[in-house]
Amino acid sequence: MHKVDPSFRPDKYTRISPPPSAQDKPPLGGPTFSPRMSLSRTNTRGAERWIAAEGYDKLEARLMSHGLSQTLVTELIEHHTPINYPKGSMIFLQGAPTDLIYWVSAGLVDILCPGRDGSQTQASLLGPGEIFGFMQSDFNGNQGQAFQARARTNVQLGLITRDRVCKVLSRLDPPLLVQLLDEIAALWGSFTDYQARYLGMNFSERIETVLRDLARKFGVKDSRGILLIPELGHADFAEMIGSSRPMVSRLIAEMVASKRLLYDGRHYIVIDHSATDSGELSGGSTANRS
Repeated sequence: MHKVDPSFRPDKYTRISPPPSAQDKPPLGGPTFSPRMSLSRTNTRGAERWIAAEGYDKLEARLMSHGLSQTLVTELIEHHTPINYPKGSMIFLQGAPTDLIYWVSAGLVDILCPGRDGSQTQASLLGPGEIFGFMQSDFNGNQGQAFQARARTNVQLGLITRDRVCKVLSRLDPPLLVQLLDEIAALWGSFTDYQARYLGMNFSERIETVLRDLARKFGVKDSRGILLIPELGHADFAEMIGSSRPMVSRLIAEMVASKRLLYDGRHYIVIDHSATDSGELSGGSTANRS
């Protein structure tokens, strides 16, 4: 599992800080802009350039799919505060204040679960239109961020205060509010079920599950299979499946040898289409099981 050096200190290009409070003005990377305005792509590289100003439209469609009206969605997210984070910087740490809700406007964000020994496991990889910043409560009733978030690429986020969200939702008709609560409960139930099954998988099954999820969220069709847009290394996969880097190297070598995976020097290409389209795992690795 990837280790985090406890003595690490950020340099001038890396910012590690909790999110700004609702009363403070966050450090903006530029002037306030219309959410539909095209974002700058000058800092993007290669195939990642396709991840641009699509976050607003994706978030809007996602919220409307849950029964919210166009007017209500616009009121929720139109007047957000944009903020930029450079690649590799921490957006917030576990336990940080939870007065803000974040959504990805452009770029990629790692959601991490830190371990007591300094290790960390990547819980998910988020792209444009996805929301994060979920709270947890300890036994004393204190609330804080359940995970920590890191900018995988240069990212632009939209910030919305929880107070604003609560005020907007408080005006919903009771039947629609109940429907939203039911859908939120169903989403968390699905997430819990997924994590429970994931914990029971061996490392081979885990990396196949990760590759399938990445192909579904960030894959584009290629003549050779499904190309994964994010540029990922063995250390990244080690964080995702909770294993050592040598284990990941062995697993990937096996998949390449069995012609289920290709690597073109920058991007992985998933060859086994059934692994991305179905819920079944092919398994089959001789690597050590967890």
